Amino acid sequence: MSKEKEFLIQDLTIDDEYDTISANASVQEAALKMKEKGIPDLVVLDDDNMYQGIIADFDIVTGLVAEGLSVDKSKVTEIMYTIDPVTKNTTVSDAFARMRDLDVSVVPVVENNEVIGVATITDCWGFLPEKYEDQKGLIPVSNPRFANYSFTILMSVLYLFFGIFAPLIGIVGYLKAPIASQGGFTATYYLFEARGASFWIRYTDIQGQFNFLWLSLSIFGVLFIVLGLVSIYAIFQWAYADYKMIKVNRNWHAIGTLLGLLGIIVEWLFFVSFILMDVLRVSSTQIDFGGLLFSVIAIICLLAAVSRDLVFRETSATPEEE
Repeated sequence: MSKEKEFLIQDLTIDDEYDTISANASVQEAALKMKEKGIPDLVVLDDDNMYQGIIADFDIVTGLVAEGLSVDKSKVTEIMYTIDPVTKNTTVSDAFARMRDLDVSVVPVVENNEVIGVATITDCWGFLPEKYEDQKGLIPVSNPRFANYSFTILMSVLYLFFGIFAPLIGIVGYLKAPIASQGGFTATYYLFEARGASFWIRYTDIQGQFNFLWLSLSIFGVLFIVLGLVSIYAIFQWAYADYKMIKVNRNWHAIGTLLGLLGIIVEWLFFVSFILMDVLRVSSTQIDFGGLLFSVIAIICLLAAVSRDLVFRETSATPEEE
C-alpha cells in the first residue's frame, strides 16, 4: 500500500471568511450578522473572547423557526452546537471526524486559546488520506470510492428502468393470454392495464367474480412504484454518504434492497396466483418471458448496486510508491 501524507490543519486555508458573535447576543442579531456578512456560521465567544460554540443558519431554522420560538428573545447559546476546537497541529482526519460525527460543517481553529479561524468539512475533504486499499474487487481503479459510487448510481437507474418503468410504460408485461371476445387476439397484462391489438382495459374497470383481485392488483401497483422509488432513495442515500464519508445509518442499503426485491417478488406473485386461480379463464395463459427477463435483470442490478465493493479495488502501488 502506498504511504500518503497525513495533512494537518495548518496545511489548510483557515483564514476563510468567518465572524464571531457574543454569547449574550440574540438569535436575531446572529441572523442579521450572517445576512450582512454572507456567511452561514458564526463562532460564539464569551465576554473574555473565549470560544463557546458555533451557531449555524440551519440551527436557527430547525431550532427556532420550526418550533415557533422568538428569534429576538432567544440567545445564541440556546441553539448553538459545541464541538471540540482544533489546532494547527490537529490532523485533517481528526477534524473531519469531529464534524462528521456531529453532522456539522464547521470546526473552530484555536491558538493559545484564541480563535484564529475555522475549518470546514469541505476544506478537509480534499486533504483526507486514503486509509485503506480495497483489494476485494475485480477491477483495479485509481479512485475506488468514486468508481463504487458511480457504479451504484448506474445499477440503481438500470433497476429503476427494467424493474419499474418498463412494465409501467408498456415495454414488457407480466402475462400473455388470448381474448376470446376479440377474435382470438392476445392481450399482454402490464402494471395497470391489459392491452392487445384492438383491446385495452384498465384493471379497475374489470367486473365480475374476481373484480376485487383486479382492484387489489391496481392498488399494489401504486405501492409497487412507491417501494421502488423509496428503494432507490435509500440506496442513493447510503451511496452518497459512503462517498462523502458522512455518518449515516448504515442500514440504508439493506432497507433499499429489501424494499426493491419485495416489490418485484410480490408483483409477480399476484400474476402467478391469477394463473393458478384461473382468474383469466383461459387455458393458454403464459408468463411474458420478456417481462420475466426484465425483472431478473432488475434484481441483478439491485443486488449489484449494494455489492459494488466486489467490483472495484484500488490500483496496487508500484514498488517506487511503497
